[in-house]
Amino acid sequence: MKGKKPTRENNATLLRQSMLRRLPRRVAARGDLMFAAVPSLLDHYQQTLLTIFASLGRVFNDDEKAHLRTLLDSWLKKGWEQSPYTRLAVHYETDEPPKTTISYNISLNVVTIADEYDHWAKTRTPPLFGAHPDAKVMDIALAQGDPSACPVLDIGAGTGRNTLPLARAGFPTDAVELAPALAKLLREDAEKAGLSVRIFEGDATNPELGLPKDYYQLVILAEVIASHFRSVAHVRQLFEIIAGSIRPGGLLVFSAFLALEGYKPDAVARELGEVFWCPLFTRSDFDLAMQGLPFDRISEESTLDYEREHLPPEAWPPTGWFEQWTGGRDLFDLPPGRAPVELRWVTYRRK
Repeated sequence: MKGKKPTRENNATLLRQSMLRRLPRRVAARGDLMFAAVPSLLDHYQQTLLTIFASLGRVFNDDEKAHLRTLLDSWLKKGWEQSPYTRLAVHYETDEPPKTTISYNISLNVVTIADEYDHWAKTRTPPLFGAHPDAKVMDIALAQGDPSACPVLDIGAGTGRNTLPLARAGFPTDAVELAPALAKLLREDAEKAGLSVRIFEGDATNPELGLPKDYYQLVILAEVIASHFRSVAHVRQLFEIIAGSIRPGGLLVFSAFLALEGYKPDAVARELGEVFWCPLFTRSDFDLAMQGLPFDRISEESTLDYEREHLPPEAWPPTGWFEQWTGGRDLFDLPPGRAPVELRWVTYRRK
């Protein structure tokens, strides 16, 4: 007995779906994606790629998903270890029909702090960080008494926004700058102004940099820990160097993004904070970084509020990005005053 013939399908919805299942044979695509190499976003990046591939008719099975995840995890960790500005590059291309598969490869585009600032120096109109010194820096320096007896070290000096005004005011002023492009601009501007500024070009956490011992009355880090320091251990290295260079009774003043009361940054927030030039710390982080070092914490205040109150009207805002950045809104897409972090001035005294 012959088998019963199958019934021909005439349901319009099912027929449309069946034709769309054939469509990937005629879909061709290639593309490139660049992701910030943030390890804690592994799930997000995997789902993003799976969604893009599925939209091209390339749906991964469980083994293919696991392989993609393993590759992403490995490359993200490698990139993050090298720099928070590293980009994860994903190139994909559909395979030749009638195949309905897709090929992809992952690589890294490593970008360092020096690379970033070199690009700034070449593409941005000076002054790169504003035309006026920080009010907090100048106020605390002038409060020390005779400028000639108050050696100052400006770490992460950039193009000299604080260094040059301090030197003009009579303070013996040294500067540390990691980025060669910025150190070059600072050196040129100091020479043009006839100012005797000693410049240490290199990493402030390097014990071989050559900073003098027990010499400085004031050490400042404006927007440095706030932009580039990656961990408590990294900050600890810096504080150890400063402890050896600052004289007893001297002051350490720095700005940093601090989590406000009730907020505990998770791994995503901490890593993305580095990507957006606002690494996050807690007060207990700094307590840990200072543990056993000869410093007492003496003050803390909002950078935004202090500078807005004390800078002259013509100097406000210092840059077009200052208010948004100091308020934590480069990281959190929230209205003003709603972000759970802010940039704060922190002051310690050397015992």
